[in-house]
Amino acid sequence: MKNILYQESIVEIKHLFRMMRNTLLALFVFAGTAFATESYSQTMKVTVVADNMSTGKVISEIEKQTDYLFVYNVNEVNLKRNVKVNAQNKSVAEVLNKVFEGTDIYYAMEGKNIMLMSKAKDGEVAQQANKVTGIVKDTNGEPIIGANVTVKGQSIGTITDIDGRFVLDAPKNAVLQITYIGYVSQEVKVSGNKELNIILKEDTETLDEVVVVGYGTMKKTDLTGAVMQVKTNDIKSVTAGNPLQALQGRAPGVSVMTNNIPGESPTMRIRGSGSISAGNDPLYVVDGFPLMNGSISEVNANDIASIEVLKDASATAIYGSRGANGVVMITTKTGAKNAKNLSFNATYGFQMPGRLIETMNHEQFVDFINTAYTNAKGTPVYTAANPAPDIHTDWQDEIIKDSAPVQDYSISFDGTTGDTQYMVSGGMFLQNGLISSAKFDKYTFRSNIQHKFNRFLTIGSHLQYAYTEQAKAGIGNTAGSLSSIWRSGWPTLPVKNEDGSFAIPADNPAIAGFFSDDARWNPIANYGEVTNTRTTSRLFGDVYAELKITKDLTFKTNFGIDIANVRNYNYGSSKQTTATGSGNGGNGYIKELSRITENILTYTKNWDEHRFSATGVYSWQDYVYENLSISGKGFQNDETGAWDMGLADRETMSYASGKYGNTLISFTGRFTYAYKDRYLMTATARYDGSSRFGTNNKWGFFPSVGLGWRISEETFLANNKVITNLKLRGSYGITGNQEIGNYKSLAQLKSKNYIYNDALMQGFYETIGNPDLKWERTKQFDLGFDLSLWNRIHLNVDYYSRRTSDLLYDVPIPSTSGFSTMLSNIGIVSNKGVEIALSGRIVETKDFKLDATVNISKNKNEIKELYNDVESITVTSGLGLSKYLKVGESLLSIYGLKSEGIIKTEEQLAAYQKIVPTAQLGDEMYADIDDDKAITAKDQINIGETEPNFFYGVALNLEYKKFHLDILGQGAHDFAAVGASNSDMKIGIHGYGDSFNYLLVGENQTDNRCCLPSKYAYERMWSPSNPNGTFPRAGASNLYLSDRSNSGWNYFIIKSIALSYDFGNNPIKGIKGIKGISAFVNLQNFITFANHRGYNPENGDTSNPWIKTITIGVNAKF
Repeated sequence: MKNILYQESIVEIKHLFRMMRNTLLALFVFAGTAFATESYSQTMKVTVVADNMSTGKVISEIEKQTDYLFVYNVNEVNLKRNVKVNAQNKSVAEVLNKVFEGTDIYYAMEGKNIMLMSKAKDGEVAQQANKVTGIVKDTNGEPIIGANVTVKGQSIGTITDIDGRFVLDAPKNAVLQITYIGYVSQEVKVSGNKELNIILKEDTETLDEVVVVGYGTMKKTDLTGAVMQVKTNDIKSVTAGNPLQALQGRAPGVSVMTNNIPGESPTMRIRGSGSISAGNDPLYVVDGFPLMNGSISEVNANDIASIEVLKDASATAIYGSRGANGVVMITTKTGAKNAKNLSFNATYGFQMPGRLIETMNHEQFVDFINTAYTNAKGTPVYTAANPAPDIHTDWQDEIIKDSAPVQDYSISFDGTTGDTQYMVSGGMFLQNGLISSAKFDKYTFRSNIQHKFNRFLTIGSHLQYAYTEQAKAGIGNTAGSLSSIWRSGWPTLPVKNEDGSFAIPADNPAIAGFFSDDARWNPIANYGEVTNTRTTSRLFGDVYAELKITKDLTFKTNFGIDIANVRNYNYGSSKQTTATGSGNGGNGYIKELSRITENILTYTKNWDEHRFSATGVYSWQDYVYENLSISGKGFQNDETGAWDMGLADRETMSYASGKYGNTLISFTGRFTYAYKDRYLMTATARYDGSSRFGTNNKWGFFPSVGLGWRISEETFLANNKVITNLKLRGSYGITGNQEIGNYKSLAQLKSKNYIYNDALMQGFYETIGNPDLKWERTKQFDLGFDLSLWNRIHLNVDYYSRRTSDLLYDVPIPSTSGFSTMLSNIGIVSNKGVEIALSGRIVETKDFKLDATVNISKNKNEIKELYNDVESITVTSGLGLSKYLKVGESLLSIYGLKSEGIIKTEEQLAAYQKIVPTAQLGDEMYADIDDDKAITAKDQINIGETEPNFFYGVALNLEYKKFHLDILGQGAHDFAAVGASNSDMKIGIHGYGDSFNYLLVGENQTDNRCCLPSKYAYERMWSPSNPNGTFPRAGASNLYLSDRSNSGWNYFIIKSIALSYDFGNNPIKGIKGIKGISAFVNLQNFITFANHRGYNPENGDTSNPWIKTITIGVNAKF
């Protein structure tokens, strides 16, 4: 029923009456309005015929057939009372007289609003000697208009006016009940003649009833698919450059991994990975706009109202060819109704290294380096004649800062003026990295405006602009693994020489003989003397018009655009120790443009106990990308750097440029139906045409259907006080994946250089096309249930099965064709899993509340089929470098050798030398799987998967009076990892501290920089004096990726501990207009439990230190 809309109408009426009292013109307007209203009430006819219809249904019928809106107190009006009505083309007044005949309910018409009220009984009137006044506001200090104020247990009541005030006569010591839709009801005892000041809090359960889905919204109770929602407060609790980090630990089935590089987007996976070579990233949609790339870094987290994650086919099929990997819907805030708000948020904090590697001290390093060189070459580095200098440089400490600031500021203005609703905001996010000059700065502006021209036409726009500056540490190889960079520097070298130049091994007489003449490595020089920046200007948004053709039929058209201009610049100065006296670098630009136009027709119809809606969409979207880059070496002037490319050595210069694009055309339909709010159905179909695919398969059809049964609405559970909600739901559908790149189905002309007559020539060759190239298709089945007990404990369980077929892969073809491979559709990959989310209010008293949430997810990924009965494909080969695709194993498997421990005895050595003749005591032993008496790539086995066996999240929310404490934890169990490079995974910091690659000093290796071991590894090395050592000897050279160090990882991280205090409205005496103010302190990543060492406990990444952050901030609204 539409009685909820009464609050909007009453505002207009109250303002109108005030204006009429002040001006004669308004008096004429009122007369005309009154006449029109009277005429409307006299002429408007309805037809309601029923032998046994509830009062509530009669009211609904009147609202459907007219523009009347009802307002009433549900405690006074019995909506379930059945009446007999036979009104054929009768006036509304006649129908109401018949419906309420013989009751104590009477009605009053004010404009097009009908107020239902109860007549007070004589006994009650006699007690009404106490006049009670008061005001009702929300937590922001805004008056609540139209709130119901009633005397508990009696038929006495009123509603609040435009200022939120009320007056009523109530018995002494009466208890008032204050109710308003979307707010928690409150009871207040009347005492004396003091004016009551009543604050209503938002009812989060009610506010959560509506979620955003593709091309619309749905009530949570109507959902037949798997949709997860993250609220505004959860998003604001994380200080991060990318809003996706707010999803960590909160969303079952959703994995979010960060690499801690400022400005880099997290890697997000929804229900596993299904593609070999096409994309596995979800589709991101902001305010209905599907973004052209997988980055939402430019969005200000303070602007976001909610994030919905669509996981199953019933929810994602409406996006067809882009929905196979899930959809992330981001909805930004709109203006407040009947209010004007100025909001300010400020956060300041410090980032610190969360996990560092304990390094060797001076004595340990000297012992290690001497032992390694003695084992490898028979000669120590440092001797009595050539002692180690009294220097110990901790290169890790030199490179990684002790702390770096992070700041986040935003200001917004929102409200409603007349028929215009608006929200305008600006934001600034500043993050310095812990390494060198790394940083990420973001400046944002957003404008959301909607104007209602009349009852039929509404127009609006969403506009987002962002300017970002990202600086990375290092260029090329120096921008890679942080751990390999600092471990390459010898602690006995200073950072700089006495003359101020950077110290390098080749210039140090004590050790120069152990390095080649060009050993010029200095970690600080090669990190600190570089500039590597990326600046982005991005504008995206849409304008739309919505036409209400009839009461049930709406047409919406919108046009959106996404424009990004990116400038890349990198330069390594001549001061780099590897620069040999000159600089190197380059610059370039990228331009991206996406346009979209959509026409959406929506029809809704409610009758009796049926609810039906249909949505039809036509969509056209294109994308154009162009780039140009140039680089060179030999720059002699560091001041101009690589901005003047004419100063580079021409023989070293290289160029690259390109331009490509694609177009997607779509026709979409969705139908929803509900009967008695118990039996639910959602059916979706999308027909996509993409320019990316072959001539014979440009179009794809993607249908889905979802069914739901709300058992709790059945009569046998209708009044059950324990089971307050129980819904079964199931869905099946097909989605697609078009992320294959551009022109892959076409034969292309490529260039290649060759030598002819001692001259460099450029030639061209043709690649093979595939006109039959088609969509990757994912068939997904989902079965779940939602259970609520006592309306305070909530359980959601989902089982799903995803089967992706027609995978895109370069398949070998006969050499007689003139080509080696052709991109084709092959194979099947399966993802099956279970998601469980349990939440509830554990404790609730007057001053204390405790909520808890736990979620756990398990996904099993498996390659079911490749092609032509092939069981295995070698993607890359080599010891420690192999990647395979094998039927029956995971797409995310890691392959390595099987460790059999350290050679500790002469018997073990003699046996192993039959396989590896050069083996020595203290070397690692590996299993000879194929029994060919040699350790080769063929001996590698599946040592684990990068996807955890299961992952989980835990959240606790405590509220004591005005204090709020929120704690979020995230964990994963049993996964494998490979860091930034193969060697990084063998350095004594990963696994259980069991991996190692501490210094490869072979017969022909005089300048191998990687790598020095950690203190943990050094203390566990095998040696004659430590025969029980669990790590290989110093200088061992047979170190490969194995099951010993790269699998069986676990972690649990307290992601966030946030404590806040709510000062309420107007907390400062003498200063009015403050609607709310709160202060908070937040600790992020401060507590970590992991069974492996290294920087990033989540994925083994070694390119940046793990960051823990402490922030303080304030949120204020005026």
